[in-house]
Amino acid sequence: MDARLQELWDHHEIRQLLATYCHGCDRGDEVLMAGTYAQESWDDHGPRKMPGDRFAFETVAESIETARVVSHLLGQSLIALRGDEAGAETYFIATVVYPARAPGGTEMLNQLGGRYVDTLVREGGGWLIKTRVCIREWSISHPVERDWLAGKGFVETMRGQADISNEALGLTLTGSLFPALSAAR
Repeated sequence: MDARLQELWDHHEIRQLLATYCHGCDRGDEVLMAGTYAQESWDDHGPRKMPGDRFAFETVAESIETARVVSHLLGQSLIALRGDEAGAETYFIATVVYPARAPGGTEMLNQLGGRYVDTLVREGGGWLIKTRVCIREWSISHPVERDWLAGKGFVETMRGQADISNEALGLTLTGSLFPALSAAR
């Protein structure tokens, strides 16, 4: 392949990988999320520092138990290719909505803005995350006093296979945590 076309293709595949990571996290699919990490990987997400696949399983398990919404918004990525290795810096805003913990309590909306600084490797024919450092630039918490669009006819977000994005994308939930935890509720 022409070197310029290969570079474009590698950039496309890396951006797809970053989006797949977020989709797995947001929809509660720990297997899909874990599949974005290389065999020998490491993730440094502040208090959670561990191999990437373990990070995916622990993060999704906790979020299924505690959060109503998990949503990532990715910004620009700066990608530097070096043969079968690459570096990437990607801006993000992560939003998590936690339900009220007690009757009459208030939902909490937590947001984190920062950057993912990744080293990536081409492994098994595709790009995977070798190391990820989550850089915190800011974070904020807000009590949700009211939801001005609730009940206004919007399709509501769902975690797991029930979210309509999975059908539109032709995806089947590969994770095992969400159905088991949902059944236990």
